[in-house]
Amino acid sequence: MALQVALLCLVKVAVHRGGLESLSVSPLFSAMVASTVFLLGFLLSGVLTDYKESEKIPAELATALETLSLELRAIPMYCPEARVQAALQGVAELGQQVHLWLLERIPVDLLLQRYWQVHAEVVAASAQFSGEASTLRGRLMQCLETVLQRVNRVQTIRDTTFVPLVYWMARSAALLLIAGLVLASTQHLLESVFFLAVIAFLVILLLRLIDDIDNPFGAASAESAEDVSLEILQRTVERLQAALTSL
Repeated sequence: MALQVALLCLVKVAVHRGGLESLSVSPLFSAMVASTVFLLGFLLSGVLTDYKESEKIPAELATALETLSLELRAIPMYCPEARVQAALQGVAELGQQVHLWLLERIPVDLLLQRYWQVHAEVVAASAQFSGEASTLRGRLMQCLETVLQRVNRVQTIRDTTFVPLVYWMARSAALLLIAGLVLASTQHLLESVFFLAVIAFLVILLLRLIDDIDNPFGAASAESAEDVSLEILQRTVERLQAALTSL
């Protein structure tokens, strides 16, 4: 980004020395700056809404997985001869695969295939005891539903961009603004280069920030800096795997 700003400043110097500055600075130019900033602010507020929602998803996944494991451990209390080791192992592995999927190391199809297997294992474990336990069975199914719902929500966020037409408008406005700054006539070259550098830096930074925040689950990308934290999910998966040794 710094290289882009430096290149624009060099272009401005070349345009000034070549006498190619053809635009005069007027109140309309200030209105153009204000409208571009407004458009970028509108776009940023839109993607921030999805980003704030996405921050909750790892914690919700971690809560659902850990609650599911605890509820499975309660089954032997109702039926001492019940065997839930396979289901507990499946939940721990599902948590690990959810974490790997969020890091974009496995495809969503493989994750969903494992989810179906774990769903069958949990149903088999809950069917081992008789009597009135519909509440426990309902909680097990609700936890599984939460996991699937959050997985589908993350996939939707990854696949959907925020109003492509607005993106196009923002990039076009930024390009026209920077071009206007380069071609604006001025008596003081140093002053014009300074304002060009500052405005271009802020505009390019905002465009890159918006593009990054639009996918809060881009941890696999080296260019992605603003991603939601997966630490709570990672710690939960580690607890579930460590708890298997106590069975």
